[in-house]
Amino acid sequence: MVLSLGATLLWWLFYKPPGDAALSAFLGGAICWVPSALFAARLKAKRGAGTIMTWMIGEAIKMGATIAMFVAVAYWYKSALRLPLLARTSSL
Repeated sequence: MVLSLGATLLWWLFYKPPGDAALSAFLGGAICWVPSALFAARLKAKRGAGTIMTWMIGEAIKMGATIAMFVAVAYWYKSALRLPLLARTSSL
């Protein structure tokens, strides 16, 4: 999350006009860490039930959340800039 905020700040400082670029970078970061947080919360909720099925379902939820967030950004935020958005999500 800190890296997302750092990337947002860099796009805000060095891109003119900064608004859409910074928001796109922040949303790209959110697409990266929100599904990971959901996966971690699922594993924590299972408390030691570390079966392969738990991991597989968790990864499926993570992938589904990532795809859903990309679709949501494309649908609701028409002025999203691709480079800042994808530059942050490249660590998936």
